[in-house]
Amino acid sequence: MRSITKTPTLPRRAVLAGAGGLMLSAALPTFAIALTEDTAVNFINKVVADVHEIINSGKPEARMLVDFEAFFSKNSEVSLIAKTALGAPGRMASSSQLAAYIRAFQGYISRKYGRQFRDFAGAKISVISSRDAGSKGVIVKSFVDAANRSDYDLDWWVIEVNGRPKMFDLIIEGISLISTERIEIGALLESVGGDIDKMTAKLLVT
Repeated sequence: MRSITKTPTLPRRAVLAGAGGLMLSAALPTFAIALTEDTAVNFINKVVADVHEIINSGKPEARMLVDFEAFFSKNSEVSLIAKTALGAPGRMASSSQLAAYIRAFQGYISRKYGRQFRDFAGAKISVISSRDAGSKGVIVKSFVDAANRSDYDLDWWVIEVNGRPKMFDLIIEGISLISTERIEIGALLESVGGDIDKMTAKLLVT
């Protein structure tokens, strides 16, 4: 473990909320282990700088969300995140259905979390430590000194894809983005009777 400063203690509620994410991680695929903690930390520092640049650009929300989609596409392994969120139903989808779903998911996740990232305006995000998770990647821990809300912990799960670091999961106050999206996507798919095409259409306007 590479420690930068002492890690603040997570509130008990955040630890409990994150338990689902920890259980999920055990079932996720393994990745190349060439990624170093230093590389992951440097990558997240650049990601944080890019987020601040977007939210402080002064652009209207619609344009800002376009920029966030480009940001997510560049820095996240969107295809793997989308497939993990969909789970088993994805294995029954055709290649064209899966490709359409992944494209729709990219826009959906960019809009959803782009709006959440606006809360970073005026906040100071400090990387405080990192943990080598071996074949699972590197967990980079940060702390958000928020301007308009209580301070909170923000962890970044970084993996290596084709020799480059990529974001795989974002854990806010102990709550995993992927765990949350597995529930959301599962509920959405159930609401349309398991029809992936109808779910994809809904994601385009969500």
